[in-house]
Order: sequence, then C-alpha cells, then structure tokens
Amino acid sequence: MNQFAIIIPAYKPDQKCLNTVEKIIDTGFDRVIIVDDGSGTEYKHIFNSLETFEEVTVLKHAVNKGKGRALKTAFQYILTNQFPFEAVITADADGQHLASDMVKLSEQLLETPDKVVLGARDFSKKEIPFRSRFGNRFTRLLFRLSTGTVLTDTQTGLRGIPVKYLPQLLEVKGERFEYEMNMLASLRKNEVEVTEVTIETVYIDDNKSSHFNPLRDSYHIYKIFIFYGLSGGASFVLDIGLYWIFIQLLREPAPILFIIMATIAARILSSLFNYYINRNKVFKQGSRKSLIRYFALAAFIMLTSAGSVHLLYAEWLGRGEVILKILVDTILFIFGFVAQRAWVFRKE
Repeated sequence: MNQFAIIIPAYKPDQKCLNTVEKIIDTGFDRVIIVDDGSGTEYKHIFNSLETFEEVTVLKHAVNKGKGRALKTAFQYILTNQFPFEAVITADADGQHLASDMVKLSEQLLETPDKVVLGARDFSKKEIPFRSRFGNRFTRLLFRLSTGTVLTDTQTGLRGIPVKYLPQLLEVKGERFEYEMNMLASLRKNEVEVTEVTIETVYIDDNKSSHFNPLRDSYHIYKIFIFYGLSGGASFVLDIGLYWIFIQLLREPAPILFIIMATIAARILSSLFNYYINRNKVFKQGSRKSLIRYFALAAFIMLTSAGSVHLLYAEWLGRGEVILKILVDTILFIFGFVAQRAWVFRKE
C-alpha cells in the first residue's frame, strides 16, 4: 500500500500507540508518519521504539502545539518532500482506530479518488460512553446547522484525504482539536465531496486517554455558535438601551408617536450593529447584497414571530402568550442562524 501514508499525531502516547503502529505495518502499509507533539523526555523511549521500524518517520515539535498543528506539520512534510502518495489517512495514537478500518478507508479512496473519506463510528451501541454519544449528537446537529452538511460522525479522527487537497487544508485555521471541525467545514466551502465508511467503535478505559479538554476545546469547536449567541444578546441589550434613550429624547417633541419612533430607530441601529458583528466576526464573509438580505430576513422573522404567536394564542391555546413568544423566537433564532449562514452571508 505504498500509495498511502498513515499520519498519527501523538501527545504523551503509551504502549497502545506502539501496538497500533505494529498492526498497521503488519496490514501492509509501508509509510507511517508520527508527529511527536511536544510529549517531553518522559515519552522519548516510546518514540525511540517507533523509530526502529523502517516504515516509520517521526517528526517532532519542541513543545505541545495541538493536534491541528501536528496534522499540518505532517501535511507540510509530505508536500515539501513531494512524496508520491495518492492520499493520507489520519489516525489517533490511543489505539481506538484499527488497522483493518484503515484498510477500509484505503479501499474506498481507490474507488472514489476525488472524495475525502471519513471513518464513521456507530454511536447507537450501548457501550459508547455517554459523553461521546452526547457530544457526537450535539456536534453533528450544530455542524449540520452551520454548514448544511449531514454527517454521521463529525468528530472522527480516522480520515482519508487525497494529497491534492493538502495545500488547501494547510490554510484552514485552528491549531488544536477545532482544526478537524474547521477542516470539514472548509471541504464544504471548497465543494469537496465527502463520503463515509462505517468503522469499529473502540473505547478503551472509557476513553480516559483522550487529551480533549472539555472546556477549552469545546469552546474552539463551538465558538461560531457562541459568537452568534453573544452577538444576538448584545444586539438585544443595545436595542433596549437605545429604545430608552430615544424615549427620553422624543417624548416631548413627538408626544403621540414617540414610542413607535423610538422602537423603529432603536431597532434599525441595533440591527446594523448585529449585521456588522455577524458579517465580520461570526461568519466572516458576505457580499454587497448581504445587507439587503439581512434586513429582508429580519423583516421575515419579525412578521413570522408576531403572526405565529398570534395564531397559536388565538386558535390553539388562548393563554401563555409570553411562553409562546419564547418558544417561537427560540426556533426562529436557530432558523436565523441557518439562514444567515446559508443565504445572507453566503460565499459568492
């Protein structure tokens, strides 16, 4: 299998990494690139053992830089040396990716040489740790909302990537675990097709060997949704503050229409603020038409919110108008995110 290279980022690996590499070589892969991501002298003996295999190349970071940077280091190494690989297969160092599944990916890569192949785990099994099952479902939903792509497993580290896509993947932002999610999003933007191959779901000691930091790394993965929520919250606060200011300024000059005028003025200014933040900080793209689309969407959401609450209140419940408003606006908030991502701030 000399047309494929196996890439394994490794941070403080143990015997499971050695066992995995041995099985990879026994399966027939003859090029394995390990990236020591600043593991330190305590783990030097592991990498010394790995280097005894003629099929293995060990690249080293002086300090820990993160999984994303380790993958980029391997990609850069392959491109710089112009190795004649058709594709690379990335895998984790904790023994949870089987050599037999790497063979599955390599076979699929041969059948679909223009597609990125993902090893998708089956999260319906009872033995899957709860945090992994919940994390996959939650991330899968958010990824679908943010990109429009439906995938079974967005967090898999077992991926087959044609070498021709490596230059564009080097440009993807992210140094740690968020890089893998950003990578998938970039494939969508660049119209690279993705296919999935079902692989074995292996968890050792409830996945305790994972170096995933729930707070730090979840923030990097979900930050687009966090920023979108913060943008909406800040715009709401600004809207209320401006409304109060305009009420004070317009009460005497326009005693009849001051509430309507204050509402309109505050909403226009807070909407412009929200538009600017979403275009430049959340989605980080948009054309000249995006402002028109933004206000068209805002008008649609406002009318839909008012109409939906009115109909539900009048025809269905006849009570609980505040709760109805919260439920309807929550749904529209999610819809607004999808619409802004796919339509308002779409890449022209």
